[in-house]
Amino acid sequence: MNDVSSIFFAIYSRRLMVMLVLLGSIGAGIFYALQTPSEYLSVAKILIPATSPTVSLKTEGGNLPSGPIVPDQSEDLRVGIIGIIRSGAVHDRVAQALPGIDAKTIRKNVIGDIGADSFLHVLSYAKTQEEAAMLANAFSEAFQDEMQALLEASPRRTLESFVAREPEAWEQFSYHTAELVRYLEGTNFTDVEVEVVNMLSQRQAVQEQIEALELQHSSNLAQRPVYEQLVESRPEFVVAGQLLSENSVYKSALERSSQLATELALKKLELRDKHPEIVRLTNELSLVQTRMSQQAEMTHASSTMSQDPQSLSFMQKMVEIDIAEAGYDSQRTIFEQTASQIDSKLQNVPEYRADVSRINAQIVQARNHAEDISARRAELEFHLTHGLRFTMSNEYTKALPEKALPLPTPIGIMIFSTLAGLIVGILAAVVAELVKQMRLRSPY
Repeated sequence: MNDVSSIFFAIYSRRLMVMLVLLGSIGAGIFYALQTPSEYLSVAKILIPATSPTVSLKTEGGNLPSGPIVPDQSEDLRVGIIGIIRSGAVHDRVAQALPGIDAKTIRKNVIGDIGADSFLHVLSYAKTQEEAAMLANAFSEAFQDEMQALLEASPRRTLESFVAREPEAWEQFSYHTAELVRYLEGTNFTDVEVEVVNMLSQRQAVQEQIEALELQHSSNLAQRPVYEQLVESRPEFVVAGQLLSENSVYKSALERSSQLATELALKKLELRDKHPEIVRLTNELSLVQTRMSQQAEMTHASSTMSQDPQSLSFMQKMVEIDIAEAGYDSQRTIFEQTASQIDSKLQNVPEYRADVSRINAQIVQARNHAEDISARRAELEFHLTHGLRFTMSNEYTKALPEKALPLPTPIGIMIFSTLAGLIVGILAAVVAELVKQMRLRSPY
């Protein structure tokens, strides 16, 4: 059989054999089609984009798409997806969703692979169209849930860490804030820079009070000899002065006047002139001084037995000097002590500033740390709720019962059996012819 004509001759001469083999194959196909229970193939698709859209709470940049969402064709991703499908986790999810089907059956009847269109194709086999579609869709949903769980695993661990650390971070911020309050209360400062300005102003006011007190004291020392000479020149002045010095009401008023003058001077260092406390002290001092003047007038009248305007004027001047000099020593001492206290505080200002600056730096650092954790925690919560999606599917990618294909189809079986019978018959005829020729050439 060296040429094509010989092959055709062999087939023609054994056409009955070819027909018998062909008919046998067709009969076997018909028998197989009748005996084999029909199955249906259903397909669901899942889009796996190259990039997953992100959502941000801080900037709109992450909320806007940077390009079209297209399927990822990388081999690494394909291998990873196939690994997830074969791991069994997806099958277990499907078994939980479909109690009537075990994981072993699912593994046998469901196939998942990346198609030429870069979609993940889920192929399921079942006895009915409805079951096939249900199984394909259930597997598709289970796969997406598994991918979602794997995608969210690390962010959720990070979120748990932020949730645990956030209260501690804000507690640290509160601690440093309270520390600053305690420090300022201990130093009687509310704001170091403001307090420095106030202390400098108070120090200047105290110095002015001391200078004014010294000036008044010098004036009194200069005027006293003059009035003493005038008093000595007229006997009634001496008598009136002695009576006034022995007057208990006058002495009490003089002491009270000294106290009020000292207290008023100290209050003016801290308060404004229209402050209620300043007004009260001023009014009380005025009343006390008026009472002293009345006592001087009564003493002068009882001693001279007549109203002498000149002598009464001298007596009033002596009363004013007594009032001023009575509080000189105490006022001077108090003003000097106040000045010393202010100077001592001013010397400690650099230390106060350093301490306050250190605590403020700790407050800023703690607040920034706490705000960062809170922002990242909120960001993760928002992402996990709305923003993380790695796979996509819709009603167009789901398996539909009416689109499930029967497997194997009767037509397919008949075509296969016919082609197989024809090929086998032709091969049998050719082989028979070859055997015949070999026997003719070598009969023994």
